[in-house]
Amino acid sequence: MDNTVGNMTDRVALVSGASSGIGAAIARAFVDAGARVHGVARREETMIEAVGRDSFVPHALDVADADAVSALATQLATEDPVDTLVCAAGTNIPDRRFHQLTNESFDELLRVNLSGVFYLMKSTLDQVRERAGDMVLISSVSAAWPDHSGLAYQATKAGLLGLARGAGWDEHASGVRVSTILPGIVNTPILDRRPEPPPERLRGWCLQPEDVASACLCAVTLPARANIAEMTIVPTRLQSLGNTQQATPPLPEALN
Repeated sequence: MDNTVGNMTDRVALVSGASSGIGAAIARAFVDAGARVHGVARREETMIEAVGRDSFVPHALDVADADAVSALATQLATEDPVDTLVCAAGTNIPDRRFHQLTNESFDELLRVNLSGVFYLMKSTLDQVRERAGDMVLISSVSAAWPDHSGLAYQATKAGLLGLARGAGWDEHASGVRVSTILPGIVNTPILDRRPEPPPERLRGWCLQPEDVASACLCAVTLPARANIAEMTIVPTRLQSLGNTQQATPPLPEALN
């Protein structure tokens, strides 16, 4: 394995949420860095369109389906074992204020954003452990700072922090690195599910999916002795960590 930061030659990764946004950007970045990437999302054709790389293998899968996740992991263990897992699949709902939440909507976010991550981590652990590899969870700054994402989403993202910290504690002696990346507001389709989506002009200030992908690539290609346990990445001009409904000054020329 090449220890050059940014080089993933001969590595095999599994990336969830690879049909759009952050997951697709990570899949593209990993393939471009030399890895073979297995992508997971509900729609295979959408993944192919979003990633469009020869070394990308799409798998139509709902991460909240524990049996399906286990079956894929068993298949990969035999055919193409992975050394890197990135859990980027996530969802949110428009009716997200406390008084609007239902038992069903809360449970749906838990299934996808938290339980689905556990299923992926648990089912691929032996493969990653054998190769002293990496697990990266895409959380959110909303895990610690309330914002427009809503309390159910925030709770699931906070749960990822606990999951990653516990897994890192248990697996560090096996050489497995567990990292959590906590982005601020990112210009992805999930913003369109806000009750009041940010205006197009403001999205130029947001992080772009490629920014989070670069952070992820750095985390998994550092020398084995170093581990980025947690990384918070926010837009330079939006230090409010997601409070984007307030009036803002004009965009700088570079972002117009």
